[in-house]
Amino acid sequence: MLAKRLGVGVVLTREPGGTAVGERIRALLLDPRGPALDLRTEVLLFLADRAEHVASVIEPALSGGRDVVCDRFSGSTIAYQGYGRGLPPSELERLSSWAASGLQPDRVILLQVGLEVASARRAARGGADRMEGEGAAFFARIEAGYAALAAADPARWRVVDGSGSVGDVADRVYAAAVE
Repeated sequence: MLAKRLGVGVVLTREPGGTAVGERIRALLLDPRGPALDLRTEVLLFLADRAEHVASVIEPALSGGRDVVCDRFSGSTIAYQGYGRGLPPSELERLSSWAASGLQPDRVILLQVGLEVASARRAARGGADRMEGEGAAFFARIEAGYAALAAADPARWRVVDGSGSVGDVADRVYAAAVE
């Protein structure tokens, strides 16, 4: 909804995914029936996706003067694999910057919802993927990680209440994106 509201020519993409290679990596990473992955393997797959994504989608769009709206980027890696999985956030930040050729988003929108809202939304779309099936303690660490990232970089990050109707949330996201 944000990409549509920002106008024609905005590129909407996601991580993991956003490219043919990324969609295959996404399937491997998020399949709840898939193989268990070593923590380093997991993060390196996310970073491989990011490198391909930046090189083939994001950088060409930006070079062409287009805006990009991306569902997840480096902050998600640091929150999930750093705070959630216990890998060193500073090392993940360094590796993510390398994978993205130093590219950083101008604005990061962090949608916050309570556990009950998140659970209901997951159920409505068919259940949890591999990451979402980790449990409450994992998500409490991720939530703390996101809060730390937002507090450390308030010029870039905006925290938005993600509860309420789709339209209300979309309006709050748009306001945070353009301020």
